[in-house]
Amino acid sequence: MLNADALKQLTQLKTEIRSSKEFAEGRVRGSSGKFGFIVLDDGREAFLPPAEMDRVFPGDRVRVSLTEEEQGKLTAELDQLIESNLSYLVGQYIQRGQGHFIQPSEQGLSRWIFLPPKARGKAQPGEFIACSIARHPFKDGKSQAKVESVIGKPDMAGIEHAFIVAQHRLPNQFSEAALAQAASIPAILETLCAERQDLSELGFVTIDAETTRDMDDALAVTAAENGWNLHIAVADPSSLIEPGSPLDKEARQRANSVYLTGETLPMLPASLCENSFSLLAGELRPALVLHIAVGADGALNGFEYEFAAIRSRHKLSYNQVARFIEGDDNAVPADQYQSLRLLDSLSKARASYRAGHSLMMEDRPDYELVLNEQRKIERIEKQERTAAQRMVEEAMLAANICAGEKLAEIGTGCFSIHLGFRDERMAEIRALLKDVLPAYAEQDLHQLEVYLQLVKELESSEDAEMKNVLAVLKRMLRPGELSNKAAPHLGLGLAHYATVTSPIRKFNDLHNHRALRAAQAGGELPSLNDEQGEALQQTVATGRQADRALQQWLYCQYLESKVGEEFTGKITLVNGAGIGVRLEENGINGFVRFNGKKNPFEFDGKRLRISRGEERFQLDQEVPVKVSAVDTDKRRVALELVVNTPEEQADSLPAQSKDTAS
Repeated sequence: MLNADALKQLTQLKTEIRSSKEFAEGRVRGSSGKFGFIVLDDGREAFLPPAEMDRVFPGDRVRVSLTEEEQGKLTAELDQLIESNLSYLVGQYIQRGQGHFIQPSEQGLSRWIFLPPKARGKAQPGEFIACSIARHPFKDGKSQAKVESVIGKPDMAGIEHAFIVAQHRLPNQFSEAALAQAASIPAILETLCAERQDLSELGFVTIDAETTRDMDDALAVTAAENGWNLHIAVADPSSLIEPGSPLDKEARQRANSVYLTGETLPMLPASLCENSFSLLAGELRPALVLHIAVGADGALNGFEYEFAAIRSRHKLSYNQVARFIEGDDNAVPADQYQSLRLLDSLSKARASYRAGHSLMMEDRPDYELVLNEQRKIERIEKQERTAAQRMVEEAMLAANICAGEKLAEIGTGCFSIHLGFRDERMAEIRALLKDVLPAYAEQDLHQLEVYLQLVKELESSEDAEMKNVLAVLKRMLRPGELSNKAAPHLGLGLAHYATVTSPIRKFNDLHNHRALRAAQAGGELPSLNDEQGEALQQTVATGRQADRALQQWLYCQYLESKVGEEFTGKITLVNGAGIGVRLEENGINGFVRFNGKKNPFEFDGKRLRISRGEERFQLDQEVPVKVSAVDTDKRRVALELVVNTPEEQADSLPAQSKDTAS
């Protein structure tokens, strides 16, 4: 037994050891293995051994002590749990002997979590379940979960959809108060429309996909002395859904309609977005009507708006309008010939104008996923964009550009902004530009005019190297954002942009309608504070993540029977481990992992290139690949390059690479 002096010396020794250590705070990042990492507040990263990772969850904020290992690498030891936000997770119920667990789907959480007997409810092994965290391992020594609900069995039709909805906690039921308010709206629609000017004589029609039922915009075009007058009628729920009402609260919580593959989770009840507010042919509906003067050169020369009523004459599909533009007069009603031809001319002029004054979006094909009775992919149909889709797109862009300028002028609204390059990548960006376009290396690349000029110079270049630089720079851009403050949209090359054309699908559009109505009436302008704007942005992002997660799951199932099949793909990602490839036939993404031991290669991180002998792989390059493996549980598609003859390899390389190879 230690005496008092020995205990005092031991305590002093522990204190000295502790004072000599470096302590820091950060967040836990999991991995596909049992280990993890701590992303420190100062930007450094420390390794978290498996025994330590067992005591925390991904996302936990912790205090750690740091030890420097070989080559300056850091290893962390947990000292304190500061906060843990993981309170809910979904996964599969697993039984191993007498042990019952949930195998979580949470990214970076690779271990099972114990389900005590009283926490299992009526759930059965093998089922997908949603759970709450009952015990945190740092505090209680062992993590435990409690079953909150059963999602379904693995063989249930549409289990993937149900799982993704539960995983992302997407709301899929409306409150009784919201449904009651929705039921009261049809009775007052007629009165509202009767109080407004009827603009139906302008000849509005809707142009959407054949299956679309929530039609929130209709178009009409008339000729002007030096161009066209574009009239866009947009559904007007803002006049009947007041801020703070049950429907407003539901719409704000959802933020937008989530279009999952084979299923829609609407922002408003279906009775409203598919009927009462939908611009159905032959039905009088309240609308925000935008009048835009478009010059013969495609410039936007004037903008006015009013809250009126309209009756759409026809529901036209993209396919019908495309066939008409291609010369089939029988594809659409005769009373639409002139308006659609004017819209076609207007859209071409607008596209030409935007190509010269702003930036054009990449024209990618769409992929329709056709599901079977089990709601799994039966086939994937590649659909090239039609002239009709481009016509409608130009009209919507014009409407949102004008609305963005107007809202910026009145000083309120919810703006769609894009701030250009990521701040943390600016050193890499400037180093790359110093090599190829040194005049831009020291300029403020966040300024619209500078960014616009840089991109246009790269786009206009015929040099393959410049094309690659542009592709590399695009991978260093921030995502678009929603903001309550007016700011440029660098991705579109515009000073201001705010969407108003989908108010029954997007809350920010509904908010912008309210702002325009208040400005017209001279009332108090509505606004979103920073917290509300951030919540809206996060909810929109969650919906997109859910759709991507569902598609990736379905894609993996679809490709399980296609292992060994060959495809042509385009490189979309290059890193030190290999290349990401998007298959042209079906739009599915996979990864080709390079084996440096068998075939040594060099990775050029500045230009995102991999060189292997005479082969070079870079962004946007076409490559032949085959599906080598599919891991549906981890949602991964492994590809491998198809070995071609030297002549075929040379044909697949960009021009500059061919010169090098020869």
